[in-house]
Amino acid sequence: MWLVQAADGTEERIEAGMLATEGGALVALSLEGVLTRAWAPGSWQTVRLLSGMEAHPAGKGNDSDVVVGLRMA
Repeated sequence: MWLVQAADGTEERIEAGMLATEGGALVALSLEGVLTRAWAPGSWQTVRLLSGMEAHPAGKGNDSDVVVGLRMA
């Protein structure tokens, strides 16, 4: 589960195997490599990998969040 913060301050949760950047765009890919979501260059600010209680729908899990340092310049 990933949390993407848009340039306007809104946040979007997306379940994806991985996120990648290409020319300023951000794309979410499934574990099979299928494109599930894309954000245009300049429309996103930060990405955070959610784990533990934040990612679990019932609020259960460990407390080891990992922050991914992707930020638009």
